[in-house]
Amino acid sequence: VQHVVLCGQVTEQCVLYSALDAHIRHLTVTVPQDAVASIHPHLEAAALEMMDRNLGARIVTAKEVDFAPPSQ
Repeated sequence: VQHVVLCGQVTEQCVLYSALDAHIRHLTVTVPQDAVASIHPHLEAAALEMMDRNLGARIVTAKEVDFAPPSQ
């Protein structure tokens, strides 16, 4: 596994912590922002920004997710 796509709930908790776990294991992370759910919208926005800025996660829409394996 080299790339994970994280969907589900709760963006500001489970999704964020899973993204951090993947990042420290040197995996590429993509989060489709329309495929995650939050309890607190303002915390979701902060979590998505943190994943983008601090973890290098790609924040996209579900339609933009690329499941093709990386070329070698």
